Formats: sequence, C-alpha cells, structure tokens
Amino acid sequence: MRGYFGSAQVQALQGARDAEVAELRDLPGAVVHARAFSSDDPEALGWDRLRDVMAREGIVTLRGVGPEVVERATRELSAFSPNLHHWDIFRADADTLRAVCGPLAAAPLPDTLMRLSVDALTDDVVHAVQAFLDGHGVSPFSRDALTGRLFPARLVVITHRDGRIAAAGFAGMTHNRFSPFHRDAWVGLIAVDPELRGLGLGRQVDAITNLEAVDALGAGGSIEFVARDNAPSRAMLESCGLRQMPDRAVVMFSTSTDRLSR
Repeated sequence: MRGYFGSAQVQALQGARDAEVAELRDLPGAVVHARAFSSDDPEALGWDRLRDVMAREGIVTLRGVGPEVVERATRELSAFSPNLHHWDIFRADADTLRAVCGPLAAAPLPDTLMRLSVDALTDDVVHAVQAFLDGHGVSPFSRDALTGRLFPARLVVITHRDGRIAAAGFAGMTHNRFSPFHRDAWVGLIAVDPELRGLGLGRQVDAITNLEAVDALGAGGSIEFVARDNAPSRAMLESCGLRQMPDRAVVMFSTSTDRLSR
C-alpha cells in the first residue's frame, strides 16, 4: 500500500486512521492519531465504539487519562482479555520549551550531519524515515501523517552527508478541540542511529522537534509519552524542560504483546 510502511497489521492500522481523520477531528473523546485508535475521554466517545474497535483491530489506546478511567476501561474491555501497556506523560508549556530547548536546538550539528529542510522531505526521504524508525523499534506513521497532509504536523530529519537517515522526530496536533490537550502538540517518534548515540543527538533532536511544535505549529505546549522502564528517555525529556504529569497516563489495551513503540 503506497505511503504505508511496516507489518501488515501496522499498515492496516495506518490506513484505518488515515481514513478516519475527518471524523475524528470533530468527535468528542477521539484523538486524531496515526496508528492505534485512541481516546482521551472514553465516556464522551462511548465504550461501545472502543469495544467495536477492539473486536475489529485488537487494540485501543487511552491517552492522558487518570487511574479511575483505566480501572473502568479494564472492566469495559475485559471480554477481550487484553494486555495493558503503560506510558507516563511529560509536558512543558511553550515558554519553557523556548527557554530550555532553544539553546539545545541551536547547537551546531557534527560536521558529518545535516538537517533536511521541509522542502527536502520528498516521498523517498519519508519512506527512508519510515524504514529507519521501523528498524529501530518505533512503529512508523503513514507518509501523509508524517508530512502533515492529514493534520498539522512537522517531521524533523537529520541525515549523514551520504543521505542515510541519522535521526528523526515528529510533532503533531493530534488532540481535537474537545480535548484538554487541544492546544498541545504530541512529540514522539524520536530515534537516533546507534552509531551516533552518546553524543547528545537524541536530546538535540527532541529539542528541535519541541521547538517546531511551538514555533511552526503554534502549540501552547507539548506532551511526550515514555515507558516507565525507559530511564534514558525520561532523563532526556526532563533535560528538555518537560515534567511528568501526576495521575495521568497512556494505556494501550491490546490482544498482542507488541506495544508498537518503546
């Protein structure tokens, strides 16, 4: 399927989400995401919708919810015997991101690397980014989602001088006007070539991507998700000025043990 990348399951999820964008951007409780069907208010969305998606796709995600909602979802979706995968939410407002991420983003890249302009993000480059993310354990989005053709988004791409992808990051306005996060961009899909790790490039890409969220997309802040056992990523987010939101989490309910991302 042109523009999609990954396993058959992942490509099917990408296609389903792309097709639903027009509906989800104006549906209370829905999130305009690009892989698993997501909700930030399942009461407003309706539990029947989530059960229908579980029956059809075997996966739904609740984003930015409290423990009482997770407990309710566990009961509502119990018939599917789902595995639960948890991420914590980190957030910073635009002023904090500009103050903390600005100097990090402005630091020069190593001479062997270069950042691609938005105009340079051809379909072939985006395909290479999808392959890069997939190869580093991050399930990619569709081409149209990555390039902002479906909802406001920015893709950050760093390459080696020979054109190979060195690092990537993504920011998108995925929460609709009904959401408490409607002014925030989601930042994620951060990945770095293993041969470049230890140089602070991941933190710099994260900083660049957060600045793109506030300066290019006009976000009032950004949110990022990180697994509870991913200490390096948690430290990276904190070094970019983000702080964990208490009593808020992202929880994936899935009939698979694959959590699609780190």
